Amino acid sequence: MRENHKKWIFIGLTVYGVVLILLYMFSPSGVLSAPLITPTQFLEQRPSVSLFDIWIIIVPSSTIIVYVLGVQILYLGFTLIKSKQHVWGISLLFWSLGTLLAGTSYQGLGYELKCSGNEYCLYTSWFELSYLFTTAISISLMGLAFSKRFTLNSRQFLLKSYSGVALIVYTIVLLIGSIGEIRFLMSYELFVVFFMPLFVVFFVINIFNYYKNHNPLDKSFITLWILFLLVNIAYYGYYIPGFTQSLYENTGIWFSANDVLHVALIGWFVYFQFVVKKKLVE
Repeated sequence: MRENHKKWIFIGLTVYGVVLILLYMFSPSGVLSAPLITPTQFLEQRPSVSLFDIWIIIVPSSTIIVYVLGVQILYLGFTLIKSKQHVWGISLLFWSLGTLLAGTSYQGLGYELKCSGNEYCLYTSWFELSYLFTTAISISLMGLAFSKRFTLNSRQFLLKSYSGVALIVYTIVLLIGSIGEIRFLMSYELFVVFFMPLFVVFFVINIFNYYKNHNPLDKSFITLWILFLLVNIAYYGYYIPGFTQSLYENTGIWFSANDVLHVALIGWFVYFQFVVKKKLVE
């Protein structure tokens, strides 16, 4: 690895660490869940188990699913790095880390991090803020890798610029939200506004390239983005009607919208591993 690359990696990791420390120092403790929910009510609404009589683990089946997904992405990222697709691989390493951070707070230790010892449960935690920041890095790096592989000249410059500027602006906004305890600035909805347009751009570029050259790599990515759209449709199709709670209340079985998302993403990354990656490293 060239010395210049090592320098930028060191700078990037240093900034990453500093932002994580700031998010920890200014983790919002005054923003409560909406609607307000007590720790007892929180546990009544989902399954949980006691671990060594020390920690309460919520939705254990969901925790296992999301950790399996995180490890799967981690493995794929390392295989891409080994195949000399360094930026793609590093992007997925950050995606994996973000997945594990999210699984720890939205699932696993969600009660301990947001409810235990409080009159009312908190809206978010350091793990969730770190997940948003880490996943933002992942998608921005994916934009960089995609631009190098599929675009040239002004299009490449614009895509690189958007990926970088979106990450910088979002990081500042997230820090402001955490320090000022502003709910919307820490929300997943705002994260979507910043970064989901990139996937639309990826899709359009792959379609344009395939129309011109009929490149098998572009074709595999077109399928990848269509599958990604279907993954999100499946999530919202399960989430909006409220199937999670009705299933749990009527059968005692917990299978949430997040479980739908994570199981679908496991399938999505299987396609990435065995179809897209094969063409990406040719």
